[in-house]
Amino acid sequence: MARIKIILNPAADNGRGIQQRDVIGRLVQAAGDVEIVESETGAHARELARQAVLEGCEMVVAAGGDGTVHQVVNGILGVREGTAVLGVIPIGSGNDFAYANAIPVTVPEAVNLLFTGRVKAVDVARVEDENGRFVIMDNNFGAGFDAEVVVQTERIHRVHGFLKYFIAVLKSIAFYFHTYHIQMRFDAEEVVQNVLFLYLGIGPRGGGGFLLTPDARQDDGLVDSCLVNPVNRLTMLQMLSKGIKGTHITSKHVTMRRNQQIVLRLDDPTPIYVDGEVFAYGEDHLRQVTITSMPGVLSLIA
Repeated sequence: MARIKIILNPAADNGRGIQQRDVIGRLVQAAGDVEIVESETGAHARELARQAVLEGCEMVVAAGGDGTVHQVVNGILGVREGTAVLGVIPIGSGNDFAYANAIPVTVPEAVNLLFTGRVKAVDVARVEDENGRFVIMDNNFGAGFDAEVVVQTERIHRVHGFLKYFIAVLKSIAFYFHTYHIQMRFDAEEVVQNVLFLYLGIGPRGGGGFLLTPDARQDDGLVDSCLVNPVNRLTMLQMLSKGIKGTHITSKHVTMRRNQQIVLRLDDPTPIYVDGEVFAYGEDHLRQVTITSMPGVLSLIA
């Protein structure tokens, strides 16, 4: 019988995650060697995942939102001595990774998939700054305005889900709307310009409902990008509905690419996030970030 460890984030979905522990426990009761542990912080979730692999668990399950998935993925892939399959029970606000991989958002269906789904290899990417600090990205990355939105979500506590992200977008347009000068290299293509934001996606969706890289696939070995030129506030508001539908890709303000490696040299203080988690605030004054595709290195039950 396979050993399975479920890492539950009790703070997922603005604290609603803890309400799912008993439900999940009842659903896996007859499955054999399954242990549920609660994470206290993101770093703790990563360490729990790392320990689970070292203990010989065949499957490590992230029960939480995209941030929990991100930490568990980094814990699994941070161990060279063993491998484990990732499972996901999406109980967060956005659940964009689950969306990309057709993982049900209802707890009973997601738990059932752990035992009936198939294992597939999916891509991730390595995000590394000029100091050698790195994380593994499993879904998305943003620099500029898009990252400011994520910073603002950290300050919103009374709403959840897509509404939380949408309010953060409107707040960022109203109060934190400016451009960033970035030197970019997309494989061999050099681009230097002011941008509103640069979004990268291994999966098609971010922010709980924005299809910013609608054609992205998690098994093509490439990272899709959406580069948005400087626009005014009114144009940005008009583009919001297109971003939700994925129809913005034909806009004259947008350039879509697909690459193996992207290198960013940041001339202005620029906020950055990875998988919905802040990687750097503007005041951190990060100077360079390199994003490199890692094709098929993550095993996922989906």
